[in-house]
Amino acid sequence: MRKIKLEDVAAHAGVSPTTVSRILNNRGSISDKTRKKVNEAIEELGYYPNEIARSLYDSKTNLIGILFPNISNPFYGEMVNELEGILSKKGYKVLICNTNNNLDKETNYLKMLLANQVDGIIVGSRNKPSEIYDKANLPIVSIDRYVSRKVPIVRSDNYAGACLATEYLLSKECKKIALFTGSQEEELKRGDDRVKGYQDTMKKYKQKPLIFEVSFDEIEEYQKLKVSQYLEKNPDIDGIFATGDTLAGILNTVLSQKGRKVEIIGYDGTSTFLNFCSNISTIRQPIEEMAQTAIDVMLDIIAGNYQEENQEFILPVKLIEKTY
Repeated sequence: MRKIKLEDVAAHAGVSPTTVSRILNNRGSISDKTRKKVNEAIEELGYYPNEIARSLYDSKTNLIGILFPNISNPFYGEMVNELEGILSKKGYKVLICNTNNNLDKETNYLKMLLANQVDGIIVGSRNKPSEIYDKANLPIVSIDRYVSRKVPIVRSDNYAGACLATEYLLSKECKKIALFTGSQEEELKRGDDRVKGYQDTMKKYKQKPLIFEVSFDEIEEYQKLKVSQYLEKNPDIDGIFATGDTLAGILNTVLSQKGRKVEIIGYDGTSTFLNFCSNISTIRQPIEEMAQTAIDVMLDIIAGNYQEENQEFILPVKLIEKTY
């Protein structure tokens, strides 16, 4: 089936292609009669204007790229949903890219977004910083992950949240508290404030830190197996801080199957988790405020109003205790 072109609309309406272009871009003086004929032709033929081509008139596409590792994860899914909703109200369309934590895929998506002349990119990457972020001459804002010294980052107070989670477990009189976290590259792990907050709090109360890594990139059955092996080797663990709610849910399932009662606290506090896992405490990230802040910073950069000394925006978290 042949794609309808602007010239087809012009022929159907009995006007010149230039007239159609002027109407589409709202430029010049056009009579109501001619405008009506062209709009009727557009409707009848099912013509969709080339948004990228139209954007060349004012160097603005009204497109924002959203680049996240895995939107099936409730935290990323709710964050993307919040970003899309706010941007839509501001007249922007979004291109959502799911990287699956693959650096090559992330880089290819970045090149695609840059080639399509998006007005900006909001990224929640879990991968190593890529040189392409340093070289990109485009407004970019990161959520939760450092990607470049040039890119502002919006995140929750991960360190304070980890301290709060660990102190919560200590308040429940847990004697052996373990941290379960996603395995990471060593250079990223050193900067993980959730790990550091846990370690510092344990040392503060003269407790020995115990850290287990479970790859978030593996399928759930593998994660359950890995978790089960750790728990079998450490039967005296009575408190667990999981650095993500998905991992907290997996731990809760495995422990229930083993008939073990262990105090668990997660991190994220998505609506999905709070609705379906109300028997697990968590640290809630302010998803709505993080999305709004990221967009505000993005729009300030686009408008040329951004103060570059503000490179990090840290938002407070809060403890949500289990209801039963």
